[in-house]
Amino acid sequence: MKLLSPYVSEKVWGYENWIVSNIENKESTYTIDEKEYPVSTITGGKYPLLIKLIQTYENLSVQVHPDDEYALKNENSVGKTECWYILDAKPGTQLITGLKDILDVEALKKAIHDDTIEDYLFETPVKKGDLIFIPAGTVHAIKGGMRILEVQQSCDITYRLYDWKRGNRELHLKKSLDVIRPIHSVPVNDFNSTFSCEYFNIEKMNISGAVELKTDPKNFTAIFVVSGNVSLQTSEQEMSVQEESLVFLEPDKTIKCTCTGKTGTAEIIVINVA
Repeated sequence: MKLLSPYVSEKVWGYENWIVSNIENKESTYTIDEKEYPVSTITGGKYPLLIKLIQTYENLSVQVHPDDEYALKNENSVGKTECWYILDAKPGTQLITGLKDILDVEALKKAIHDDTIEDYLFETPVKKGDLIFIPAGTVHAIKGGMRILEVQQSCDITYRLYDWKRGNRELHLKKSLDVIRPIHSVPVNDFNSTFSCEYFNIEKMNISGAVELKTDPKNFTAIFVVSGNVSLQTSEQEMSVQEESLVFLEPDKTIKCTCTGKTGTAEIIVINVA
C-alpha cells in the first residue's frame, strides 16, 4: 500500500498532478524511510493507466487523441481513451465533448480555414459529481474553472486542433483530422455507482463507518479520496489518507476502509484495470 506523490505539470491554462504515472520522466513517486522511489519500481512500468488531478483556470486546447490502432502505427504507443469525474465546477460550466453539424473531414477543414470552428463545438453542461466518457477520436476540451479527476490509458499523446487564438503552441491538424470520429459523449449525471469500459473500471463509494474492499486479483487498485478522511488497513499495514490523496494498493488484498473525519462520512473513487 503506497501513498503516491504526483508529477506536477504546469500549463498555460492551469496545472495537472499526475498522481499515478508510469510515463518516462513524468512518473509519480512514493516514499519509504525518507527515500523517494518512482512508481515503476513496483509496477515494472507496465501499469496501463494514467490518473491525473486537473485544475483549469482557462480553457484547454480543443484536442483529440488517437485510438490504439493509429497510435501503434504512427506513435509506437497505445491510444488514449479517458474519462473525467468532476470534483468541482463553477456554475454554468460546460465541456466540449464532440462536434455538431459537421458530417465530414472536408467540412471541418473549411471551418478551421475560415476560423469558424468555435461554431461547431458541441458543449455539454456539467456539474460537480458528473462523469464524462471520452473515447479516443472524440474532439474535446475542458474549460476554465474546473477541478477534475481524469482516468485514461497510459499515453501522453495529444493532437491540438484549435487553441483559442493563443497562437503560441503547436497545432497538429493533419493528425487530428486523421483520428477524429464524429461522436458526442454523454455525461453520466449524478454518478453514484460504477462505470466500465474496455480499459478501466471506476466505482464511486459513499462511506459512513467502515467497509471492507477487495483489490483486483491481478493488478494494482487505486483509491482516490474525494472528500473526508479515511483509514485504510490491511493485515500488514494501516495508513491515514486525506482528501484528494491517492493510495496505490497491491493485487489480491482485503482492505478495511474506515471514516476518520469529523463528519463521519467520506467519498472515494476506486479505480481498477479492466
